[in-house]
Amino acid sequence: MTIVSERPVEPLVSTRLRAGLAEEIERQERDDNQRGPEAEPFAVAVRPADAVLRVQLDGWFREFGPMVRRVVARSARREDVDLVEDLAQDVWVEAWQYLLRGNDVQRPAGLLAVMARSRVSAHYRSARVRREQAVDFQDYELAVDRLVSWIGAEA
Repeated sequence: MTIVSERPVEPLVSTRLRAGLAEEIERQERDDNQRGPEAEPFAVAVRPADAVLRVQLDGWFREFGPMVRRVVARSARREDVDLVEDLAQDVWVEAWQYLLRGNDVQRPAGLLAVMARSRVSAHYRSARVRREQAVDFQDYELAVDRLVSWIGAEA
């Protein structure tokens, strides 16, 4: 003989499970807070020379940051105004790598201006950028006009 309970089992189990999970999460958060911040898993030992270079690059950024953005903005196309910050950031990464290689810089403004122009021209040289064109497919007429220009009037 099988007795079937009229009370649904699922909500009761679900409620107990949620309560147990909430308690476990709170316990883990307390433990994490007591331990403090964890070390980065891929932390790289900082050489003393790197600290000096960081200070040097920070000084350059404070002094020449607006100039780098202006050079990138003047070199970029008008339709690519949204790329100015990304390309300027790439210039700073390149400058950091340049310093890490041990290069001595006499005129940082000139170096950064050359790097900025080179980065923009390298961006436009890549075949991927030449092929990609953003299309707002929400604007139906613009999308159709763009497709007609790509395919040709014969289509």
